[in-house]
Amino acid sequence: MPPAQNYLPSIGYEIPCSSYAVNVPFRVDVLGTVTLDFKGGWKVRVESRSTEGLGSVKLKVIGNEWSADSPVLGRVTITQANVDTTPLSLLEVTSDQPPKFRNIMLLDHTVTIERPPGGGTPLVLSNTKTARLINDNLTMYPPQGAVYQLQEPIDLAPVGTPNHVVAQILQFPLTVSHNP
Repeated sequence: MPPAQNYLPSIGYEIPCSSYAVNVPFRVDVLGTVTLDFKGGWKVRVESRSTEGLGSVKLKVIGNEWSADSPVLGRVTITQANVDTTPLSLLEVTSDQPPKFRNIMLLDHTVTIERPPGGGTPLVLSNTKTARLINDNLTMYPPQGAVYQLQEPIDLAPVGTPNHVVAQILQFPLTVSHNP
């Protein structure tokens, strides 16, 4: 096994992480943009290993939730959607002296807005395509205080109507730390 492979977690290993994203611009069509502070986390499980390049592992998201409180929208909660249809995330070694990693998190969500504009029952939205959060300069894994960046805005549509985008997460600068 190449030395870099020793830096990767073993198959079956579960990694819980807490995280937060502050000043997240959240656009709702009829309201405009509000700024939210999310707290929560994710849990991944190592599913497989590859020895190509310096080595990598595939990660399955087995738990994910963030929430934010808004005076206008009430509680906004982002939760993991169907765990079986979301593609596996990737952790790869990009350098072995010193060790560096790239982590590409692939996430599908439902977003619940407790008090949608115009009133009524909570509004449940889903992302129209898989979101990608990336940190390509990790010096350790599991991460400690690492900032992941959203690669493109997340379009949100009512569940079952993916062509009717009504909200968008424009940025999601997520600080992630392993929480054993």
